[in-house]
Amino acid sequence: MIIKEIMHTTTKVPHEVSITKIASIMRQKLIGSVLVEEKSKVVGIVTERDILNKVVATGKNSDKILAKEIMTSPLITIEANSPVEEASHLLNKHKTRRLVVTENKEIVGIVTARSIAETLRFSFARNTDNYSRAMEK
Repeated sequence: MIIKEIMHTTTKVPHEVSITKIASIMRQKLIGSVLVEEKSKVVGIVTERDILNKVVATGKNSDKILAKEIMTSPLITIEANSPVEEASHLLNKHKTRRLVVTENKEIVGIVTARSIAETLRFSFARNTDNYSRAMEK
């Protein structure tokens, strides 16, 4: 299975938007991250974990903190046609939970550790079941 088959759409926000606004967008869309844009170019990502660790846990005012102040950059990317196993390797290598998906150098989506784990678990179960059936013959 390839990344294109399991990726999610992305939401982009301006680099000068407040963390309060980002949290509201995430809640409304039921998402865990947004991509941050500056001059129509994606320059970083803000995740729920960034908000928790860099704003909430430090007692900062989320109305006064901007995306550009807490975003993670540079982005870790993977090509849309890459195998899911490669994404798993990149997540482990970079100690991250999200990869930005690109196709022809353009951002086309995002893939999460959760969606990769579920895909690999399903694939493993399917392969195990196929093996068991073959052994019964």
